[in-house]
This record gives sequence, C-alpha cells and structure tokens, in this order.
Amino acid sequence: MKEYTIAALAALGLALLAVGIAGPWRDRSLWLGFLVFAAMTLAADVALTGVGVYTYDRHFNAGLYLGRMPLEDLAYGLALYLIAATVWTWIGEHAA
Repeated sequence: MKEYTIAALAALGLALLAVGIAGPWRDRSLWLGFLVFAAMTLAADVALTGVGVYTYDRHFNAGLYLGRMPLEDLAYGLALYLIAATVWTWIGEHAA
C-alpha cells in the first residue's frame, strides 16, 4: 500500500471515529452534506485532473482512479468534511 493511500484511509478512519465519539453521526444533515460534498469533490477533481490543472504521482497511491483522480483524494476530502462538520457541531453544543 502506498503512502498517500495509508494517509487517506487513516484520516478517513479517524474522522469516522470522531463522528462516532462526538455524536453527530445521527444527524441527517451531516450525511446529506457528506453526499453533496462527495459529489462536488468528484466533479471538481475529475474535471481539474482531466484538463491537466494538476496531476498525481502514481508512485504514491494505490492506482485506483476515477478519470485521473485517485480515490485517495476523495477519501481525504471526505475526512476533512467530517472533521470540520464534527468540530462545528461540537463547538455549537459547547458554546456559552
């Protein structure tokens, strides 16, 4: 397994753990936002890598692609979304 793959899967696993511990996993809006963010990430990354705005070195990922976008990029982006949404929810619940 490649470095980027390991990092992306670790980030996604930790993000899912944070969602489970912090409690917003029952919130439908979290998962609706997750799906919307996934669709937007897919559309943007496939388009930007397709026209060559940026590329990925195949040496560092597992080699599973959608167009020219490695699946690890989607996992990493979704992890960031989950962490941001979880922190936002947690701050809102603990604000004075």
